[in-house]
Parts: sequence; C-alpha cells; structure tokens
Amino acid sequence: MKKMVIPGLIVVTLMLFTPLTGWATNGMNMIGTGAVSAGMGGADVAVPAGCTAIAGNPAQLATTCNRVISLGGAFLFPGMEDTPSGGSKTENEFQVFPVPFIGYAQRIGTSRWSVGIGAFAQGGMGVDFQNVEVMPGMMPGLKDDLMSQVGFVRLSPTVAYNVTDKLTMGASLFAGYATLKYDFFPNTIGHRVKDLTSFTFSGRFGVNYQLNDKWSVGATYTTESSIDFDGGELTTASGVKYGDVKMDGFTWPRQVEAGVAYRATPKLLLAMDLSWINWSSAIKTVTVTATNPNNAEAPNTLNVPFVMEWDDQIVVAIGAEYELTEYLKIRTGYNYGNSPVSSANLSPLFPALVEHHATAGFTYTWTNWDFDFAYEHAFTNSKTNDGDPNPMTNPFYGSKVSHTMDTFNFMVSYRF
Repeated sequence: MKKMVIPGLIVVTLMLFTPLTGWATNGMNMIGTGAVSAGMGGADVAVPAGCTAIAGNPAQLATTCNRVISLGGAFLFPGMEDTPSGGSKTENEFQVFPVPFIGYAQRIGTSRWSVGIGAFAQGGMGVDFQNVEVMPGMMPGLKDDLMSQVGFVRLSPTVAYNVTDKLTMGASLFAGYATLKYDFFPNTIGHRVKDLTSFTFSGRFGVNYQLNDKWSVGATYTTESSIDFDGGELTTASGVKYGDVKMDGFTWPRQVEAGVAYRATPKLLLAMDLSWINWSSAIKTVTVTATNPNNAEAPNTLNVPFVMEWDDQIVVAIGAEYELTEYLKIRTGYNYGNSPVSSANLSPLFPALVEHHATAGFTYTWTNWDFDFAYEHAFTNSKTNDGDPNPMTNPFYGSKVSHTMDTFNFMVSYRF
C-alpha cells in the first residue's frame, strides 16, 4: 500500500489565513460545494463527487479514484438594496467574497475503505450599507452605516466504506471556526461589534445505494453546530468600549437531505435532491451581551437582542450533466429554497432573501487533470418589514430589502 498523503499544512494554512466571509444562498448555506455540484444546482447527494464528498454526501467518497487532490472555491458578488420606510434607497457597497475549498481523498490500498480530509467555507452572509437614513420618519436627514460579516469555515476528516458493491456509507467530522462582526448605526444611535469568534463541532452521516445501472439514491443527516461567539469588543456611538462581548442563540442548523440520480443514457445524467434545513431551531433571538466597560458611569452590562425567528427551509435542487466528448462535460441546474427570513423580523443587517437560482457549468479533462467551472445566478427577491410598528422595538419597520447574487465557481483536481 502506498503511503497516505495528507496535506495537513495546506489545510491549516487555509483555515488561518483565508478570508472567511461569504454570502450563501440557501439561508446561510451554499447551494453546493464545488463547481460540479454548483453546476447541477446543488443536486449532488446521489452523484459521484470525488473530493467534494467531504462537504457533501460522505458516502460518495468511496467513488473516488486511487488518490485525488482538489483545490478551488468560488467568488460571490452580492447585490443588495435597502429602502427605509419614508426614506430613499441605498445600494450595498461593491463586495467580492472568496469562498475556498481544498481537499484530498484516497482509497486505502485495495480495501473497501476510503478516507479524505479538507477545508471549505460552509457559508455566511454580509452587507455593507453606507449613509443609510436612520429612521427617517423620526430623525429626518440623519444617516449612518449598516454592516455585517458572518463567516463559517469547516475542517472535515471523512471516511467511507463500501458495504457491498451497491451500498456505501460514510461519515464526516466537522470542526468549525466562525467569525462575526457588525455595525448597527455605530456613529449615531447604535454600536459596533468586532472580533467575535467561535470553535464548534458537528457531524454528517451519509449513505448511497446503486439500485441498478441507471438509478441510485442517497441521503445525509447533518447535526447542528452550536456557535458560542465570544472574545469580542463593543463600542457605543457615545464612545464607551466594552471589553468582554459574547453572543448567544446563534446556531448552524441540522439538515436532512435525500437525492436520486438517473442515468438516462450513457452520456446523460439527471439528478434531484430534496433538503430540510431546521433554521427555526437554530436562529431565534440572538443576544449580544457586553460587559467590562471602560467608563465607570456606563452600565456594567449591556444586552442587545436581535429578534430573528427564522423559518425552516425546504430546498429543491435539479441538475443535469451531459458528456459532449471524451474530454468535456456540460451541466445545468435549478435550485429553489424558500427564504427563512420572516417579514415581521426582516433586518438589512442579516437578510437571506434569494430563493430561485439558475446554474450552468462544465468540466474539461486533460490526462489526469479535471478543470471545473460553474456559474450561479440568484434572482432578485425583495421583502418588506411588516412587524411591530414601534420603532423603539423594531427600528426597521417598513424597510424594504432586496437581494440578488452572482457566483463563479472553479476547481482543479489531479487524480493519481
């Protein structure tokens, strides 16, 4: 058996130095990990995945060749608009979010076992509105900023086993690292929070079954990740700094996925996935607690609640892959996931509004190399805050927020 090669130094370097903020589009999740999955609209549970199985269905790791290493990611270009009640529209500042992926996988000799490890950005969200009108109905002419950045990256050792020639099973351990910062009208009536971080652990279990030469089915279950942000700093608009800041109530949700793939012809593969994401148990009221102020006259403890009360999300992904030539495969897909953000608690700081996505992509193979590319377009979706009209408890009442996004995915894999 050849010596196993694990590029741990590369993975750790990626974890430490790669920007972690991204705009995801199934809530805070990416619709797919890797250009192959993205090109098929995220329909990948029952589709051979190679290295990207560390971020998808871990059972698909058993479909890898002897050894493979993959490097890639995505660039996300969000478009946001915020129109306060009675105020003028503000567009999001231009932003580009890199979303990295690196992975290595191999079969252990001639055994039924396959192993892999990798790091990838699970998702996140972020906005940057400058000179937004602050409650124009009460404070005409007063403007300030709204900014948020949430990022979540995972290190994922994965193992898969061929139970039979048709049945494979796999499991991934997710070691996660999350970051968060935001500005909530920091120069006028609000505050600024920075440097919140958290380490967290969760897992994913997956199965895949090849029914016959044409049909295969798969499923995954992902446990939730309780994210306990701490180590932050809060600065009020009046200049008081709180040195100990934490955030409670922020959780990455559990998820159940099921998928089917159909080999319609030797060159045409069709796939469909159905997912349930339990946002309603993960994102409810998120509370920022700040202590240790640098001013003796300031309150010793400052509590800032964000009532979010997200809804569960059902995601449908449909994809197709066609082999044009021995060297070129093309893909297309569609992804729909209802926005988990309720209109009553809509905030331009933490929106996740897009629902419909169209995707396209291709793979070009040259000797032992695969070059993958995919493009995703998330169509514009808008919501208006129709909750409590009291501006003291709901400062964004009447605000209309719109969200769209374009994403470019790429990946290079070497099989050896």
